[in-house]
Amino acid sequence: QTVCDHIFCAECISTCLACPTCRTAFGEGACKPLRDCNRPLMRMIHNLQVWCPYHAESKFVPPDEDESADDTEIVEDVDEPAAKKKRVDSCDWSGSYSDLLAKHLAMCEHHFVPCPRGCGRQVRRGGLEAHAPVCAKNFETCKLCHEAVRVGDMSQHRQDKAELHVQLLEARLAERGDGGDLQRSLERIHERLANLESARVQPSLPAPSIWRWTVTNMPARLAATPKGRSIVSPGAYLCGHGPFKMKYYPNGNSQAPHGMSSLFCEGPAYLAARMRFSVGDWSQSSRRFHSYGSAQGYRLGPPVPIAVDSVTIVMELLQIEAFSETR
Repeated sequence: QTVCDHIFCAECISTCLACPTCRTAFGEGACKPLRDCNRPLMRMIHNLQVWCPYHAESKFVPPDEDESADDTEIVEDVDEPAAKKKRVDSCDWSGSYSDLLAKHLAMCEHHFVPCPRGCGRQVRRGGLEAHAPVCAKNFETCKLCHEAVRVGDMSQHRQDKAELHVQLLEARLAERGDGGDLQRSLERIHERLANLESARVQPSLPAPSIWRWTVTNMPARLAATPKGRSIVSPGAYLCGHGPFKMKYYPNGNSQAPHGMSSLFCEGPAYLAARMRFSVGDWSQSSRRFHSYGSAQGYRLGPPVPIAVDSVTIVMELLQIEAFSETR
């Protein structure tokens, strides 16, 4: 509030030398916060009834929402007018403005918070669990093959990819055109490789090989995703491979029989793998290796009941077959 009793936004008035309304010149201390000079008005503002900024009818758009959301999105098979599209990930809370600031935003699942691991992303509070498998702070880059490896798994990665690493080192040596210490190191590595198993199929997989994706606010999503429209998961890395993405059709894709929901999975084109998928009481394992470079589809059964608030889809990487080394 200004010395002339006019009220403005603090950020907007901070650069003004005079009151925009009555042109009263501003001196030092001409503007004060309402809480210091007009407590009755401040109490009136705090008692205003408001929606959560993430309410379905709210016009508030979080900064960088397209890049920092929980990576769950609605995919439309047909274009709809913008006026008909409504926010699906919405919060139904309403109350006083003081409760919004003091309580609700500190617990709202739709409010954006910094990633606790410090990767720099802004993530919805309810999407922190889904963000964890793809958080950059959970991975480190192999200096030889540049593959993303989960922190703590680098020793296992070097053992599993020893042959590939030797090939990369040989190629670099050939480019340099000299021998030296690098050549002698390669000879010692070849001696060690002679004692390693040469089979390409991996009998066991380093953790994590399981990823759980929880889709929340199902009643609204069922209404917003008719047959042929899907919900897309964030990308996730399993055993250092990825990203994998799932497309969940709550009411079935366009080819699904009536009353059936559908699930599709896409992954890196170089990989052939066996997977297990589970949704509620439904579970299915692939009996043969599939290349997930093109989406593989599964019929799940009837859509979840409208009373169910969330559904968890579990993807498990069972086994990896021979794969191309071209990434």
